[in-house]
Amino acid sequence: MSKNNPFIITKAELFDNQLLFSYQKQWFQEDIETLSTDVFSKLAEFTIIEKIQGADRENIRFSWEKRHFILNFDCYSQSCWIEGGDQQSTELIPDLVKSFELVD
Repeated sequence: MSKNNPFIITKAELFDNQLLFSYQKQWFQEDIETLSTDVFSKLAEFTIIEKIQGADRENIRFSWEKRHFILNFDCYSQSCWIEGGDQQSTELIPDLVKSFELVD
């Protein structure tokens, strides 16, 4: 995405077996499509399995490296994170982090 994109990921960090994202600017539920497109642009060969939309939270279940993960967006807390769908997937989270290493 362009440098003018207000939703640039400013931080991607591993915390408690989850990959947490921080953004340059506050986002809203209607921005989740743009945010998820940016997140998925960093991954090679992934498959979206299901999108679950709630009142203040959206989840996107996807597979990567033959494992299942969930990309979560919580609008009220401005939180975005990826977690493993099971123990084996959770063990791959450190490998997933490498796809999001930020270059200054």
